Amino acid sequence: MRKTVIALLGLLLLCACQSQFTADSWASDREKRSEMLSDLLNKNNNLVGKTENEIIALMGKPEEKLDEPSSQYVYYLGRAGLGVDDSLLVLQFDENWKVESHKIRYD
Repeated sequence: MRKTVIALLGLLLLCACQSQFTADSWASDREKRSEMLSDLLNKNNNLVGKTENEIIALMGKPEEKLDEPSSQYVYYLGRAGLGVDDSLLVLQFDENWKVESHKIRYD
């Protein structure tokens, strides 16, 4: 019984650390984006297959758009670790401007 209670408290703590994704909260609170990332990816099939227009409608315009060496959108997620580096979501687009992958980058 005691182990069950501890496990449930741990699960509750994990769930409390994540925020639900909404387009409004993503746009208005850039420092909380990392807390919404898991929900965003789970609700949207990791964003894979979404078009450029669907991404902009969902997440707004990116902080940075890269064309070399390939087409990428970069979204700021907040401070990483001890607050020294920025955490960034990088979306990789294919030649048809559909998301083919994503990764987290630290700068």
